Amino acid sequence: MPDALNSSMHLNLRQLEIFRAVAESGSIRAASRRVHLTQPAVTHAVRELERCVGAPLFTRDVKGVIPTDVGEALLRRTHLLFNEVQRMKDEILQVRDGTGGRLSIAFSSASAQLLPVALERFRALRPSVTLDLHEISQPDVDAKMRIGRYDFAVISDWGETAYDGLVSDFLFEQPLAVVARTGHPLAQVRSVSRLQHCTWLISPGYGLPMLRKIFAAKRLKPPTDVITCQSAIPLITLLYRTDAVALISGGRQGLRGAAQGLTKLPIMGALDSIRISVIYPEVQALSPAATVFIDCLRIASTLPKR
Repeated sequence: MPDALNSSMHLNLRQLEIFRAVAESGSIRAASRRVHLTQPAVTHAVRELERCVGAPLFTRDVKGVIPTDVGEALLRRTHLLFNEVQRMKDEILQVRDGTGGRLSIAFSSASAQLLPVALERFRALRPSVTLDLHEISQPDVDAKMRIGRYDFAVISDWGETAYDGLVSDFLFEQPLAVVARTGHPLAQVRSVSRLQHCTWLISPGYGLPMLRKIFAAKRLKPPTDVITCQSAIPLITLLYRTDAVALISGGRQGLRGAAQGLTKLPIMGALDSIRISVIYPEVQALSPAATVFIDCLRIASTLPKR
């Protein structure tokens, strides 16, 4: 069977581009517009690809087309392939000209505090590199990194996360803090025990384990009214407009306090820390521009945190 499969599998990038368009759009019609072909041409390309693979790639119903298990496996590899093709083009530009190309970088909200200093240094060294910056949460990291969606990611976790197949380079630790709006009725409390029945806003990934750990240290049950915010925008909005409290990293971006209408609660004792790290796939060689940017992040991580 492997020999038969190998002998029939002559795939090309155009076939895979059409296949990806169909899988992502969910219909032949939408895919045809995306790849600028007629619907019969798209259908023919899909059938040719199914013949090469030796298995159906889609199931069809009134709502459109859905990838089969084989189609899902091929789609994952197709994402990885096209991301690597783009990365190859970018790296050739960087090596050939010393400039140019593109970097796609993901940041957790806590790690984004490194961006201003790192970007200033990077722009002085590589002014022509196009940057795509994305916000990411820890649960999204594995899946998106494995298909090569990003050159690398700068993430925050609580130090007990395993990233199989990914390299993790530690940058620094960031203390946690409890934050509320200025004028919050509990803004002056000094013990988390007074906050047990509050609405808590947390980040995905490390937020819930850290919250449970903090209350367990006080021999208390963790809060039951907990909202996970997938990005900083809903978290900040809810802080401003409700009596919720938030467990966030206590960095320079997170705690500029009263000037932004937020205040750090004077909780007695340390609330533990999260780790900020750079991660990237073991099998992925970093491009010259990615290496330079990571070096800039390392420099930014050593500067005093105000």
